[in-house]
Amino acid sequence: MTALDSPFPVLRLRVPEDVGEIRNLMARVYPAPHGPEAIWSAENLRRHLMVFPEGQMVVEAGEHLVGTATAQRVSMAAALAPHTWSGITGHGSLSTHDPAGEALYGVNIAVDPAWQNRGIGRMLYEARIDLARRLGCRAFVAGARIPGYCHHAAIMSPEAYVEAVVAGRLSDPTLSKQLQVGFQVRAVLRDYAHDVETLGLAALIVMEL
Repeated sequence: MTALDSPFPVLRLRVPEDVGEIRNLMARVYPAPHGPEAIWSAENLRRHLMVFPEGQMVVEAGEHLVGTATAQRVSMAAALAPHTWSGITGHGSLSTHDPAGEALYGVNIAVDPAWQNRGIGRMLYEARIDLARRLGCRAFVAGARIPGYCHHAAIMSPEAYVEAVVAGRLSDPTLSKQLQVGFQVRAVLRDYAHDVETLGLAALIVMEL
């Protein structure tokens, strides 16, 4: 059965029983050269549900998960200041979650390769934007991967690359989609996360609510 033949995808909150399948999904999304650290541990996934259950979402199609997203709340100051992924997420544990934080921070999103470009990512983004509004957050913020930059790194700075993507002169596999959702780029985050495709770089994206 192909993705085109599969049941209609449905978004819901994550439950403890999803842990094993989420890890399998992330293994499909982050194969080599990504390392094993790119895949959530079962312990971390369970901790996320304890810390901020409403921010943990999945999309299922039939009996299988085809997408997952993790979010937490942080202060606007922390969200907009230069930061690393590990620093702002507590190394992915969400130990830095602030129940009163004015920014909803997009910690992670993963979509099954067989379901990419079929609206799953947009579904997860729109659900988190809606959550941020319901919580009274001022903004939804995230560090956007820029995997296309590695093909241009020899001839332009990351700032010039991001500017070209924003202007539509270049297309990035990740950032371009996030711009279509309605995000704006505020800055380039250096040493954001170990990632061979992005050279450790990310774009700080913000949607004011």
